[in-house]
Amino acid sequence: MKCLCCGKILRTENESGWHKSCIQKFFGTTKIPQIELDDRILERLATKSISKGYTVPGVQKKLSLHLLSDDDTPRLTLVDYPTGYILKPQVEQFEALPESEHLVMCMADAVGITTVPHALIKNGNTYAYITKRVDRLFSKDQVEKLAMEDFCQLGLRLTQDKYKGSYEQCGKIIKQYSVRSGLDLSELFIRVVFFYITGNSDMHLKNFSLIETAVGSKQYVLSAAYDLLPVKVNMPEDKEDFALAMNGKKTNLRKEDFFLFAKNIGITEDTAQKMINHLVFQKDMLQSMCRESYLPDYLKKSFSELIEKRCSVLMS
Repeated sequence: MKCLCCGKILRTENESGWHKSCIQKFFGTTKIPQIELDDRILERLATKSISKGYTVPGVQKKLSLHLLSDDDTPRLTLVDYPTGYILKPQVEQFEALPESEHLVMCMADAVGITTVPHALIKNGNTYAYITKRVDRLFSKDQVEKLAMEDFCQLGLRLTQDKYKGSYEQCGKIIKQYSVRSGLDLSELFIRVVFFYITGNSDMHLKNFSLIETAVGSKQYVLSAAYDLLPVKVNMPEDKEDFALAMNGKKTNLRKEDFFLFAKNIGITEDTAQKMINHLVFQKDMLQSMCRESYLPDYLKKSFSELIEKRCSVLMS
């Protein structure tokens, strides 16, 4: 069995499915925190979260958790305001969304894309996806908050307009506000290529953010990646390849579109090709991760085939 957090082999199996070191790093506790998901409370909080725009509308329940670790039994409690952790349980409409998201986040880690802390956590006979907020700094005495603004806010758009925009506009936001715009534009490009390979058609303006380098610094950089989901695998009825336009397109993307996008954000074709190669040459590893994942077999097959198809487009 593999650890539900780091993905490495567990030498000794345990109820939590986590290494002790991973529990300590992720939660700061010696035991996996207990979490009780009452269906009535969960549904009420999820509905409230949706109305505030805290969730992927109509698909995933996205719930805030607060860690209580004052005694020998640490607990994660559901709250209705943003706090230290975010939980995404299973949903009825689509099978294995938590497992899918954790897999793609692990794939991103493996190819060198920085992600927010993430893991799977057991919830009865199923799994839930859990992530740790990166805009909160916890110490024994206080909680400090790093300013973090998504691209909807930075682009002066309403939440309901999060799909109205382009990845070129994301590049302009980075150029305007990031203190390391060159590095962040390269990161934007490689993420967009990764989204394409992994079938992520839901990377809208609220799924990109700039975050302060230190509390009160007022200096911003592109935040770690979050909300990575292989939408085209879990929801094959989605007709679009991207949530935002690239080179004026959301479908029928070709390699040339990525080169034009790269040129638009100041990246040469030679550099763009090297970044594309960096991802495409890891196709076998990504497919292996898919086969070894917690996805049901039919999703493993669909995901592996998608990776194969998308890499072929990028190598043509």
